[in-house]
Amino acid sequence: MNLKNNVFLFILLLTFVAGFAGFFIYKAFQKSADEIIETNTAIIKSAVSQLVFETDRALPDVWEQQLKGRDAITKAEERLADSLLSVTVNNVLIEFDRVEGGLYFFELDEFIGYGFPTIEPPIPAFGPPPRSYNIIREQVLETIANDTFFTRLHEFDPAIFPLSTKPLIVDGEIIGAAWARKHIERELSATQTITSSTFIYSLGLALFGLAVAIFIAYSLQNQIRNIKGGLNKMKKDPNYRLSEQGGVLGFISRSINEMMDAQIEEHEKRKKLERELYQTEKMATLGNLVAGAAHEINTPISIIKTRIQIWERRLKKQAEQKSHEQILTKESMEIVHNEIDRVSQLIKRLLLLSKPVSKLKKAMNLNQMLLEKTSWLRQLYPNREIEIITDLYEDLPPAEVDAQSIDQVFMNILKNAVEASEDPCRIEIRSSFDKQQKMAQIEIRDFGSGISEAVANQIFDPFFTTKESGTGLGLSISYEIIKAHGGELIFKHPKTEILTEDKITASIHESADDFPSDVWNAPASQIPVTAETNGEETNRNGTVCVIRLPVY
Repeated sequence: MNLKNNVFLFILLLTFVAGFAGFFIYKAFQKSADEIIETNTAIIKSAVSQLVFETDRALPDVWEQQLKGRDAITKAEERLADSLLSVTVNNVLIEFDRVEGGLYFFELDEFIGYGFPTIEPPIPAFGPPPRSYNIIREQVLETIANDTFFTRLHEFDPAIFPLSTKPLIVDGEIIGAAWARKHIERELSATQTITSSTFIYSLGLALFGLAVAIFIAYSLQNQIRNIKGGLNKMKKDPNYRLSEQGGVLGFISRSINEMMDAQIEEHEKRKKLERELYQTEKMATLGNLVAGAAHEINTPISIIKTRIQIWERRLKKQAEQKSHEQILTKESMEIVHNEIDRVSQLIKRLLLLSKPVSKLKKAMNLNQMLLEKTSWLRQLYPNREIEIITDLYEDLPPAEVDAQSIDQVFMNILKNAVEASEDPCRIEIRSSFDKQQKMAQIEIRDFGSGISEAVANQIFDPFFTTKESGTGLGLSISYEIIKAHGGELIFKHPKTEILTEDKITASIHESADDFPSDVWNAPASQIPVTAETNGEETNRNGTVCVIRLPVY
């Protein structure tokens, strides 16, 4: 064992020395890259300073005669001014290898006098190339605004260039800025190649050292057999974990266990993400479909309604003339109107899938909105015995929401809570603030029979309903509403985990009539979640709706 230890220490020392040498090689080439940047930065600073100095002779005449007081010029005027100034620009930049530059005039918002004399064609006719145009323009505007000489390094794949900008002054007034730059990505590429090779060399040494360590650890055969046997068991049972061991192999065993735990957790996250992605894609497709259908249906509906209004006027005329001829009865008219209103209401709900939330959002006090809905709820059910208990967080920040949509959310949750409960009906409303995530949290609890686990994963499916009069679109629309607000909704039993396998992110349903009756009124026997009370297991009745909305 002593020999093995000595060999191990020698190879480890060799690996350390080689890695240390590779690190210094890498730093040396990194320093070389910094020197390339510094050298070329100095070049373009000199170039732009020379450019300002030389153009100071020709610029005043061109500015006074061609450009001053103009917010736009013609192409012919632009060519004339460019021909006068580009001569000076090219004469300056010819002394600087692969440096391009020119002038920018603030009033015209134009680059004029562009020059790039030391580069092979093609050269842009006017101004900098399109990919660099906005970068150069932003820096010259900053130079003009601050009356400051700026030099900065810019990068966008694959270009790297230092850019210098300096104000142009005529008669004490800043009229624009001169600019110059030089591409240095070719000079840096050799350094980057060597740096990559150094990295690979260092990585190879690290792998070599690891291989040596594994080779020496192989001598501990008993521990290796335990690990191997444990891995075979893991293939059959992913929940199996390796036994605790000491030394280096003990660390490896713990790492494998942690890796398996992380892998299982990642698998569960991936399953959740796939479900959410599937729901998003499904709702996007449905939204496009119903938006088109609603548009096609709404036009003939409007025509029918207009025709009915004509019939109404004829009926009124006949009544005034005491004619016995009767075209339509009042009862038939009411039936037609009711059917039209029913179709129109359906169309409005379908359209919400394509545009669930108004763009006109404003800061709202969620506590105040909840209190207004409690008064509304008692008026809606005058014959019900309703007890509402509130516990609202006084310093709850306002939320930026579409007030009409969120108002409808609160109304529907409260209606569902009442309809799911028997008299006396008890409802608890709480609000709180998650400072870490900056989320307002609203909890509305009823004491009904709760949500059946059998349907918990179906409540957001379009057209899923058990009611004869329901359309089954409520929760599908609600999903789009909450997604637009960046919030979430969690259905859960009191003091338990959430009902479904993952958190349900959605706004509460747009209409209480669309919430499946077997969700809110499922028999308690269908709810498997239990709690211990005085040593016995009892069903937890009721449902808690947790709404979370971002605040600002």
